Amino acid sequence: NDMIQIPEGLLRRNEERQELLKKKEENARPSQAEAFKTAFKEKHSEIDEALNSCHHLEGDRNKIAERLNEISRELNILSKFLSASSLFLVAYDVKIFTKSIQQLHDKMTDVEAALLPKKKFGFSSRIDKKKENKKTEDEIDATEKKCSPRIPISRATNSCGFTSRTDEELSLPHAEVYNKDVLLSNLNSCTVFIRGTPNTIHVVSSSKCKVLCGPVATSVMVHTCTDSTFSIACQQLRVHNTLDCDFYIHVTTKAIIEDSHRVRFAPYNFYYPDLDIHFGLSGLKTDRNNWQDIDDFNWLVSNKQSPNWSLIPMEERIKY
Repeated sequence: NDMIQIPEGLLRRNEERQELLKKKEENARPSQAEAFKTAFKEKHSEIDEALNSCHHLEGDRNKIAERLNEISRELNILSKFLSASSLFLVAYDVKIFTKSIQQLHDKMTDVEAALLPKKKFGFSSRIDKKKENKKTEDEIDATEKKCSPRIPISRATNSCGFTSRTDEELSLPHAEVYNKDVLLSNLNSCTVFIRGTPNTIHVVSSSKCKVLCGPVATSVMVHTCTDSTFSIACQQLRVHNTLDCDFYIHVTTKAIIEDSHRVRFAPYNFYYPDLDIHFGLSGLKTDRNNWQDIDDFNWLVSNKQSPNWSLIPMEERIKY
């Protein structure tokens, strides 16, 4: 009844053979990173070609607007694809792919400016009497040129928000913002509550404001803002040309700053009764928050933190 003893050497050779077969199978399949790079390159080329094709529609504003809205949706999908793949990509590749997406955004903005130019507003003679208190049209244009890079703002009807408000408390409930693009522009000394799940948020040219928002399904872009506080949860946060602002964030990829100074960061701090439900609707992962992993595109020194951002000291952090 003694059991047959298999020689140890034979067992070891069998294990080695199995391990070799496993490695051959793994090498035969492209890695997740390689598969992502191939798919990203294909989608990037498709979007780039779609942008080039807009010039063939010159003169047909409706078709151009439809094409740009479709491209905007494809860019959002590509951003989500990158966000979901960031787990198996190295940080350098994430930065490169993020920059590629931003370049497409910038190109879309240029196409929109060329083919769908905004109408300029004229100034009446009555305004001329008070021109010492007003900026001239040339001054406004010069100021706008300093705000680089420009942030593309979708013209889709699927949008809502506030513009040109001063010293007000503003609110958007879930029913109004769900899966929509929210635009907040030219706000001064306002507090904005967004208790819901938007698709994107753009905050432009605002100062001395508080923006408290529930989970955003994709990206938040803050451009040309000063002396403001933001509480935001999103996949990706991009901050451009912004000064002296505090950000309380839950971000599942990275926060990116560019041409910004004296911006500070801390963990997300906004709570309201349906927050957990809205996190579920947004698809954001609650167990992943890279709130202190900030990428400054103007700072190229790898072994030293950028002087343009810092963490908010514990004793200065606010709870909402």
